[in-house]
Amino acid sequence: MRLLLAASSKLGLSVENALQFEKAQDTASTDFLTGLPNARWICVHLEQEIARSRRSGTPLAVLLSDLNGFKSVNDNFGHLVGNKLLQQISKNLKNACREYDQVGRLGGDEFVFVLPELTKQRAEELRPRLELAVEDAGQSICGVKVVTASIGCAFYPKDGSTAEELLSEADRRMYEAKETYYKLRCEAPRVPVG
Repeated sequence: MRLLLAASSKLGLSVENALQFEKAQDTASTDFLTGLPNARWICVHLEQEIARSRRSGTPLAVLLSDLNGFKSVNDNFGHLVGNKLLQQISKNLKNACREYDQVGRLGGDEFVFVLPELTKQRAEELRPRLELAVEDAGQSICGVKVVTASIGCAFYPKDGSTAEELLSEADRRMYEAKETYYKLRCEAPRVPVG
């Protein structure tokens, strides 16, 4: 009987240790605020998807998104509202993607998407859904359109063969989109007052 009790005690400790290890792994790979995968996890996942795409010959898209106007949300509504907005945006972005796509938070107001088997044409079709997901979150949390998204896309193997190369190209294109957004905003015709 003692042997059985000792074995069950050791088994219980082993299960508890395994659960604690799993929880620690989840904590290390998940963004605390949004619950999305963090930058570290998403980069490892991207390398795995690149290897899979290389083996299968299937396309792979990487998108980076940066929020336009997020700083003014924190300034005008407060950081708690800004945090709620990031949480809602995260939920909306995940819902806008396919089940097997991965959406992660790089930090701040930047998000990354790893989209297996997504062609350039399908990425262009996805972009407006992602932009709308961001705008809808702002409307839902703040009551007005407060944020938009600038999105850059890169494709394996055309734009790079490593996670670093693909993320760098998507980042460059995201900043091009951001410059265009602010340039269009600044050049918009002014409505005469009075």
